[in-house]
Amino acid sequence: MKRIVAWFSSGHIHAKVLKYLISGGVTFVTNIVLLYVFTEFLHFWYLLSSALAFVFAFSVSFILQKFWTFDSKEISIWKRQLGLSIIVSLINLSLNVLSMYVLVEYVHIYYVFAQVLTSASIAVLSFFVYQHIVFVTPKVNSPISTTL
Repeated sequence: MKRIVAWFSSGHIHAKVLKYLISGGVTFVTNIVLLYVFTEFLHFWYLLSSALAFVFAFSVSFILQKFWTFDSKEISIWKRQLGLSIIVSLINLSLNVLSMYVLVEYVHIYYVFAQVLTSASIAVLSFFVYQHIVFVTPKVNSPISTTL
């Protein structure tokens, strides 16, 4: 067990990828469970439930990605990271819709399979964006650190 914990804490790229996938899974489950609870038990309109579940799931994702997956413990830059995460999510949403439209309408791929391909592609791209842009701790004398 100690070896597993040490491996997860090593910063090794494979450990980061696995933590990224686990964080994504936790986020997905959070989204689905809250969607169901808000709709079925609290009797919210399903679109309101979806929006609320998305906000909660996004929060869970941000916290897991920041502090666990990418081990970004620097608190002073959390607002910058949150802003960038929101931008990445909005871009991902746009890419998702565009990709789904193209794959289903023009390539004639079954919509569920198109969503699987789209989600996998976006997840891979997002991993690199999060690792190299969003959750990077700026160097002391960099232009980014002076704007915080």
